[in-house]
Amino acid sequence: MRLHEVVDLATSNAPPDRNTIDEIVGKGRKAQRRRRAGIAATGAAVAVVAVTAAVALPSIFGGTGQSTVIDAAAPSATTQNADTARWEFPADPFQFTFGAFEVGRWKVAAPIVASTSYQIAPVYLDGRTTNDKAVTQKEEETARIGDRPKKGGTSEPTIYAYLVLYRPGAFNPAGLAGATKLTVDGKEAYQVGGPGNGGMTRRTLAWSYDADAWAVLSTHSNSEEDPSDTELQKIVAGLKPSKATPAKLPFTLNYVPAGYQPVELGSHAMSGLNGIAAARNGDYGGAIFANPAPPTTGLVEPYGGVDGKSLPGSFQIFVVPSKNSNQTTGDTTIKCGNGFCTHRSKDGKTSIQVASDGRLSDAEMTKILQGLKLRNVKNDSTWVDAATALVK
Repeated sequence: MRLHEVVDLATSNAPPDRNTIDEIVGKGRKAQRRRRAGIAATGAAVAVVAVTAAVALPSIFGGTGQSTVIDAAAPSATTQNADTARWEFPADPFQFTFGAFEVGRWKVAAPIVASTSYQIAPVYLDGRTTNDKAVTQKEEETARIGDRPKKGGTSEPTIYAYLVLYRPGAFNPAGLAGATKLTVDGKEAYQVGGPGNGGMTRRTLAWSYDADAWAVLSTHSNSEEDPSDTELQKIVAGLKPSKATPAKLPFTLNYVPAGYQPVELGSHAMSGLNGIAAARNGDYGGAIFANPAPPTTGLVEPYGGVDGKSLPGSFQIFVVPSKNSNQTTGDTTIKCGNGFCTHRSKDGKTSIQVASDGRLSDAEMTKILQGLKLRNVKNDSTWVDAATALVK
């Protein structure tokens, strides 16, 4: 499932059973698709974020947004005093081993995505706007006008950035075509960048934060010079280890189809780069299962890549506020069609979905939803360690 299909799946009205994904995409929300096309051209992923008929998807690269991270967790004492701490690599990969930090203009939020191979955190840069939450229709219309610079003027300074922390052996720096080898803050590093699609400039900095373990900062900016190579490299000194903390999810499962394994999750976000692209949209959680599981070595980017493609043989679970999705029947009745099934919580405030691109039958997806037990989505203390939540 590509990024535009994920978005429309969760933001169009529930379609008749015989509609195809393409037919879903073709129904309405033209302004939203125009915005999304600009995002896709730059290679940025986008999540299930638009909310009702009156709400449209934000552009990551234009329109209204925040130029600083307003809701990222402050760096923990453990992280701040971690100069002598050692990196942990728990056998359970669904754990976070670094926290939020700031260095110079960079503001790195706490990681919200974990997989069998890496963790991902949203990254913000002072002076540049990141749109990672939904906007109203009025804001969408205003943003669309604002995105077009006046004659002789310039567009809003925007950026989409994220930090991926790979487990030892997971990342292959040799896969960064055309990269320049460097030493940054005493660490082996590789840097590559240049023009991207849609008029954006893409830059990537990878550095070895521990033996055979790499961190990668990726940025997509509408400026050729900001961040500069020097600015990019400043982030290296800020990354420190913290005590490994299990990722939490607001649900548990008692049924998973035979052969499927959990490979990626989002905590307070959707899974993968789709979740990072909507990091401040207020989503609760998500998970991806695959059969077979994807490789855990030799990677050059997160699963699904910057386009947010579905993994082969996978299905996804979405748990979001009902206002963030109108792809439901409006009650606890499970309705299926076009490779997904969906319903709402008993109080009607939470939307719960399973999508498989047709890989699973409606009966299998219904069984997954029937076995999904929702915790209090507003109270993290009731949430469950991912290693427990995702195993039947």
